[in-house]
Amino acid sequence: MAKWHKIKKMQQKKKKSSPKDMKRVMRKMQKQGQMDFDEIQNVEEVIIRTAEKDIVIESAQVTKLMIPGQGEMYQIIGEGANRPKAAEKGEAEDATAPIEVEVSQEDAQLVAGQAGVSIEEAMAALKQTQGDLAKAILFIKQSKI
Repeated sequence: MAKWHKIKKMQQKKKKSSPKDMKRVMRKMQKQGQMDFDEIQNVEEVIIRTAEKDIVIESAQVTKLMIPGQGEMYQIIGEGANRPKAAEKGEAEDATAPIEVEVSQEDAQLVAGQAGVSIEEAMAALKQTQGDLAKAILFIKQSKI
């Protein structure tokens, strides 16, 4: 009999483990003092960050296994979804920070003349609308109503 036939027969004989079998084995190991485990309650999501992507597992069941001499191990059960790598904290803060816009005196005068307000009010509206003249005029006119 060829070697690959023997391997195939061995694979067919192997019994697949079920969650019930895993719990039984874990309880047996706990009784023998080989490991201790606790289920972590109220887990909302687990995020695994890699260099290329984040793997998000929502509504996960998490079990913390403590093995003497080995440390802690976490078992996570749930369906994961890939999502693009999240921006670093520094990058995210810069992206949400308002951009300071230089407003020219001519733009402020134009907006002030069209909206019928002072140059200071026109400057403030231009800064709030990131220098967009039309939006600034509309913003001023709508705030007067």
